[in-house]
Amino acid sequence: MPRSLKKTLQRFHGWWLRHAPGSDVSVSGENHRIVWNDSRLNHCRVEISGENNRLEIGEGAILWNAKIQLTGSNLFCRIGDRTRVRGGTFVLTDNKSRLEIGDATTMTGPMIVAQGGARVILGRDCMVAYGSDIRCSDGHSVIDAVSGETLNPAADVVIGDHVWVGIHSQILKGVSIADHAIVAARSVVTRSVTGGSVVGGNPAKPLRSGVTWDRRQPMKRQPL
Repeated sequence: MPRSLKKTLQRFHGWWLRHAPGSDVSVSGENHRIVWNDSRLNHCRVEISGENNRLEIGEGAILWNAKIQLTGSNLFCRIGDRTRVRGGTFVLTDNKSRLEIGDATTMTGPMIVAQGGARVILGRDCMVAYGSDIRCSDGHSVIDAVSGETLNPAADVVIGDHVWVGIHSQILKGVSIADHAIVAARSVVTRSVTGGSVVGGNPAKPLRSGVTWDRRQPMKRQPL
């Protein structure tokens, strides 16, 4: 099959899935831009409202039963090429908040929230396990009773390439996680994580350094 014809068929298949029963795309407001490429959204819900918002879903991306919500102004959401997302909710609100998910990253049922004009950035080839919660804001303000100053502003979350976030983990605002790190299951990450390390617990603490990980299932060691 010629490459140009294959691309055309892939784009048509993506369009059909977005318009098939079970999928829902709702857009209101002004000056939004949506770039679908040849992505396939199966039983997904996309809601965009406000002004000047942009959603990009990369080439070859496949999403199942996910919800993407952009509510505000000048928001930017990009889901990279060849990503795989099963379930989960992706929320952007306020003004100039950003969510960027790198190419070939996989996710199962996460909650990811970008608010307060801050960013949530995930690199390439990450793996985010079921029930993980990643957000760059506390969601509500803590205010000094005398000065009226907001004490807990939003702060970027930046996750590098090839990072594994374990099941039911939580990554809070202002955290950076360097390349090849591993966040153990049910961890609460409140401080930045160095590359090639394992962290775990609540709050998460270093458990081991000098590691990386692989998507293959580990095998039982055979006796010598």
